Amino acid sequence: MTILSKLLLVAVSLPGLAASQDGGGANWPQAAGPNHNWAVTTDQPVPLKWSAETNENIRWRLTLPESGQSGIAVWEDRLFLTTMKPLAADAVEKQGTDIVLYCVSADDGHILWQQEPAGDPQAKSIYAYGFSDSSSPTPITDGKHVWFCNASGQMGCWTMEGEKVWTRKWTPTLGRPFNKQFEPIKIGSTVINVEPRDPGDPMRREDAWNYLRGFDATTGAPLWIAPEGLTHYNTPVLGELPGGGHAVLSGRGAHHGTPESPAGMTLTRVDGPDAGKALWTWNAEPEGKCLVTQFWDAQYSYWLDETRTDLVVLNTKDGTEAKRISWIKDVTITSYDTASQTFSTRSGVDLSQEEPAITVFPAWHSNMVIHPFVYFACFEFHGKRQGRMMDIGPKHSLARINVETGKVEYLQLPFPMPTIEGQIEKNGELFYPKMTINSRGIDVAEDKRSGRSGWWWCFNGNTIAVNQYLYFTFMCGKVQVIDGQAKNFDQSALVSFNDLGPFGETWSCNTPSYSRGRLYHRTMKELICIESKP
Repeated sequence: MTILSKLLLVAVSLPGLAASQDGGGANWPQAAGPNHNWAVTTDQPVPLKWSAETNENIRWRLTLPESGQSGIAVWEDRLFLTTMKPLAADAVEKQGTDIVLYCVSADDGHILWQQEPAGDPQAKSIYAYGFSDSSSPTPITDGKHVWFCNASGQMGCWTMEGEKVWTRKWTPTLGRPFNKQFEPIKIGSTVINVEPRDPGDPMRREDAWNYLRGFDATTGAPLWIAPEGLTHYNTPVLGELPGGGHAVLSGRGAHHGTPESPAGMTLTRVDGPDAGKALWTWNAEPEGKCLVTQFWDAQYSYWLDETRTDLVVLNTKDGTEAKRISWIKDVTITSYDTASQTFSTRSGVDLSQEEPAITVFPAWHSNMVIHPFVYFACFEFHGKRQGRMMDIGPKHSLARINVETGKVEYLQLPFPMPTIEGQIEKNGELFYPKMTINSRGIDVAEDKRSGRSGWWWCFNGNTIAVNQYLYFTFMCGKVQVIDGQAKNFDQSALVSFNDLGPFGETWSCNTPSYSRGRLYHRTMKELICIESKP
């Protein structure tokens, strides 16, 4: 039985959650974990409650000299991650292209080795940018080698001891905001990256498009280029095809004049003799924006779009539309009253008829699919934007859509946001300047939007699932754990509200990794090992 076939079964822990390929969450070898879907099952302990602020259930912590955004690859006793190259204290321009690669002991957090691959001098990214930077791509390891990627234009392979095997350089797309949210993927002996076609390629466009590209993992030699473009604002997802072999679902359409068009999705074969071949392409009607993690399984592929009022569900077999589920009409909302600290649930709600009317905006990269459920966090904003009043929400809420029954549920989180000295209010939003101060006391954020809580206009880290538990990380360093197995998506689904440090002083656009009873997570200031005490 294939892994994705298992997604269609009802498991003991959570419907559709596949078992780990490595025997129960032993390793987390790349961004999406051992099953390529950000989900794993395990019979090992699962940390659910912790606090870095009070040092509760923290095994160790490693101070990092600079901000960074990669996920954490785990193989047995080693961790791999990247940061930006430390910024000079007197630097006027808070931008750069170079990163630092770290190999860290999983047992005690000491650094085993590090390397510093430079990026293309033209492809500068802003430090602590709330929409990705040069260090965003997560390393990949198979226990023998480790592959790192600098989104400013360098990829390479090293041994587990830090000896360079090969490196290659390229020039990323230029002239737009630096949003490189894609994650490199390894399948078999191929490493997949998102890049433009090479200069001189007759199919390269003047306004360079990005493509899925396959490279030989042992040499770095190019193998294939997918025919369809994709925006680097979205995270493509690898999966197993029902008939065997693997494919990647990727998307087009985003802000800032993204050139790849028309908006929509493509399923691309990535192994075998048809590697690089598009199996099907679906175009969104009307045009849309694809700034999400591109989930799919053997039955369905999903299109989440901030410009829509419904979830579009496609048949994975051929890309035809299977159904649309409104996330506005006939929904259930469980709200939290801060004053009384109580919950109340309403059913049959039409959000467009609320006072004021509520628009739902799925938060970028905060989505997760575990059949039959699609989960996402909701951006929230109440104020004037682009000359008009907007009410986006529901406030501080997560959504769960059952794609089989069509039931849509919203759960408002108790999300305390204490008043912080120095906080700034502008157009109804709060900004926390101390959030972006690194471990060396330097405010590295050139873009002040990086001082938001994570509930509006940023790329939060990808959500993961361990057994039935979902981990949602927000830019302010808060991590909400949800029980996805809860019969009703109400207060019974709330497991814990955790932190990676003090509110207003902690910044994280990162995804946790699970291995052998531990969670590894990170902030701008430190790498953290979370482990529940017996």
